[in-house]
Amino acid sequence: MNESRLNLSTGLIALYFFCTGCSSALGAGQKPLLVRYLSPLPDSKYILPVTNIIVRTDGPIADDAAQGLIRVISGTLSGIHSFAVRVSDDGRTVVCQPATPFSLSEGVTVLLDTSIARCTGPAQAGSFTFWIAPSYVDPTALRAKLRASDFPESVSARKQAQRTRPAAVTDGIVLPVIDVTVSEATSPGYIFLSNLNWSYASVPALLILRDDGSQVFARDLENNGYDFKPQPNGMLTYYDDGPQEFLEMDQTCTVIDTFHCGNGYGTDPHELRILPNGHALLFGVDNEIVDMSRVVPGGYTAAKVVGYVIQELDQKKNVVFQWRTMDHFNVTDATGIDFTATWIDYAHCNAIDADTDGNLLLSTRHFNEITKISRETGDMMWRLGGKNNQFRFVNDSVGFSYQHAVRRIDNGNITLFDNGDFHVPPYSRAVEYAVDTAQKTATLVWQYRNTPDVFGYAMGFVQRLQNGNTLIGWGAGNPTVTEVSPSGNKVFEMTFDDGVYSYRAFRYNWQPVISSAPRVGEGSPVSYALSQNYPNPFNPSTVIRYALPGRASVVLEVFNTLGQQVATLASGTEEPGFHEVRFDASGLASGMYFYRLAAHTASVTTSAGAPAGGSGDFVQTRKLLLVR
Repeated sequence: MNESRLNLSTGLIALYFFCTGCSSALGAGQKPLLVRYLSPLPDSKYILPVTNIIVRTDGPIADDAAQGLIRVISGTLSGIHSFAVRVSDDGRTVVCQPATPFSLSEGVTVLLDTSIARCTGPAQAGSFTFWIAPSYVDPTALRAKLRASDFPESVSARKQAQRTRPAAVTDGIVLPVIDVTVSEATSPGYIFLSNLNWSYASVPALLILRDDGSQVFARDLENNGYDFKPQPNGMLTYYDDGPQEFLEMDQTCTVIDTFHCGNGYGTDPHELRILPNGHALLFGVDNEIVDMSRVVPGGYTAAKVVGYVIQELDQKKNVVFQWRTMDHFNVTDATGIDFTATWIDYAHCNAIDADTDGNLLLSTRHFNEITKISRETGDMMWRLGGKNNQFRFVNDSVGFSYQHAVRRIDNGNITLFDNGDFHVPPYSRAVEYAVDTAQKTATLVWQYRNTPDVFGYAMGFVQRLQNGNTLIGWGAGNPTVTEVSPSGNKVFEMTFDDGVYSYRAFRYNWQPVISSAPRVGEGSPVSYALSQNYPNPFNPSTVIRYALPGRASVVLEVFNTLGQQVATLASGTEEPGFHEVRFDASGLASGMYFYRLAAHTASVTTSAGAPAGGSGDFVQTRKLLLVR
C-alpha cells in the first residue's frame, strides 16, 4: 500500500467509525441485512471512471436505510464524492451513482454502514476498494477489429467478388437474393434475420420472411443490423452498428426505445434479452491497455485487451448487475489467440441466457466455454468446455469449439451452435446436451450435421421450435437457414447469395401490424394514409409518404418531444394521389420526434390554404428517430 492510500484509509476509517456511531436507519432490535453482491468487485482493477456502485442485500431494504447504507466514497486523487442513491424495483438492490467521475489510476474506497448491512469476504470490515483504469479506450474504437475477428476473410476481396452480383429490388428496398430450396412441414411463424453488408450486392436490411421467401416486412439500413428478433414483451429489437446501440420497435415496426450499456462501456451487438420483469441483459465491451509482458513472455507492454461486461438494466435503465470477464477470467484461458499481439480479443462473449433458476448462462467463443454465473452473487457456478472444463463429455468425442447461441430449452437441456473451428476438418453443427451438474457430465443427446458438411466459421444460432423442430442459422456459412425435424429430416432451407450472411436467424409466430406503404405514382388511394418514415432511425434525412383520396388542403409538420414545431414539410392544397417529402434534420439534435399530417377536403380551408383550426378530415401522428 502506498503512503497516500494509507493516509486516506486511516482518515476514512476514523470517519467511518464516527458515522457508525450515529443512529441506524434500521429499527430497534432489527438485525443487519447480509450483502450478497457488490459491484465493482472488491480489489478489482481497470474500472472505468464513470462507474456506479451496486449493493444487493439478502432481503428488502427500506429507502431510508438505503440512503444511509453507503457512508463515504473517496478516491485517492479525486477525494470525497457526493452521490445519489436509489433502490431498484426488486426492493433489495441499492444503486449508487457518484456525481462526478473518478480520476484515472486512482483507488476508490467505499465505506458501508455495517449496522444496516454486513459483508463477508474482502469487505467484511465494511469497506472495499477498487482501482480505476490508468487509461481509457473509446468504446467505439475497436468495433471494426471486433467485426474482423468474426470475419477473418478479406472484406475487400469479398466486396470485389460480389461487385457484379444481382440483388432484388422490392418497393424500392434492395434485398439480398433469396433462394428457398426446401419448404415442407415447418413450425408456424415467420423467419427473422438481417443480412450483413459484406458485399456490394448486400445492402443491410431487417427481414421478416414467409417460407416461400416473400417479405412480410423489409427495411434496409444505413448500417449493419444484428440480432433482429421479437422479445417476450412483443416488441422487436435489433442492434444498429451506426449508433452502436439496440433499438426497440413496436408491432408497427416503429422505433420506440433504445438500449445501451451504462458505466461508460460501449454496447456490444451480440445479445439483448428483455426479461419478464422488464429488465434487460446485454454485453458491454471493456477495452483496456494492459502490459502483457507481465502475463506471457514476449507480451506487448501496451496491448489493447478486449474484455466483456455482462450488464442487467432495470426498468429505468439503471445498471443493477455487472459482471466483468477481467474480474473472473484469465487472458490465457483463450484458445487460438496470439497473446503477444498488440490487440487481443481474448474472451469474445457472444450469447447469454437467463437460466430457469434465475442465474446466467454465458457463451465465451474464444474460451470454447459455457459458464454458469450466479445472478445473486456474481460467482462462477460451473465451467463447461475449454481449458477449465469441469465436465466429462458423453457420446461426443470432439466437444464444441468457438460456439454461439447457448440456450436452456424446455426439457432442461442446453442447445448450442457448434461453429467447430477446431474440428478436423472444421465443420459446424447444432447440438443438444443433457448437463448433469452433480455428476459433472455433458451428454450429447441430439445433433444435426448437414450432408455435405457446412462450416460457418463465425456467428450462427440454434433455436428449438414449438413443434419440436430445430431452426439452424449457419452464420458465416451457406446455406443461410435450415429447419430440421427431431429425426433430422430437412423441412426448410433458405439461402442468400454466396458471401451474404446473417448473424442469427429465428422463427417466431409473431404478428406485425404493418400498413402497406403508398407508392408514388401508382394507382389512386381510396383513403387517407400516413406511412412510417423511411429509413427510421435516420441520419440526417428521411422520406415521409402519405396518400390523399381527393384534392385536399394539407399540413405536414414535425415536432420535438416538448411539442415545439421544428419543421413544416407541406402546407397547401394538393392533388389526389400518393405523395412523398424528404425531411432533412441536419440542424437538429439526436432524439425522438413526431410528424403529423392534417388533411381537409380542399373546399374547407383558411385564407392561407391550411386546414381550418389545425384539424380536419384526417389527422395522424407518427414517431421518427434521429440518430447521429
